[in-house]
Amino acid sequence: MELWKVSQKVSELSDLIPYYFFSLVSSCLSLSTVMVVFSLDTWGVIGIIVISFYVVIPYLLFAVPVQVLFNKHPKKFSVIYFCLYIFFSLPAVFIYSSVLNFDFSMDILTTKNYYAISLLAALFFWFWDSVFLQKKSSAS
Repeated sequence: MELWKVSQKVSELSDLIPYYFFSLVSSCLSLSTVMVVFSLDTWGVIGIIVISFYVVIPYLLFAVPVQVLFNKHPKKFSVIYFCLYIFFSLPAVFIYSSVLNFDFSMDILTTKNYYAISLLAALFFWFWDSVFLQKKSSAS
């Protein structure tokens, strides 16, 4: 590959980095807000900030690489992309909650919270990805 082609690809990616950042931050804040509201604790804004720091790690490890792949063929609010985000969200939430709780048993798969958090994580990331990064509409 010629050097100018590499330079061009790096330039294109650097133009998108702020949009990846906005998508990531919006997803983290959305998920952590819902988690604080439904946990019925009195954490408030501090809880949203703290949980956002915990949520950013699985998003960075699992969702952002998929997001980069999807942006090669952008589609706004694609149901297929949403289903794939759910597919990657399930093991991400399982691994992350197992690591945080130091419990690698399969018991987590029997809880409603596991599926709710997985679905919400995928939904928020898919929504903000479509808002900030997916430039084409699914009709085009």
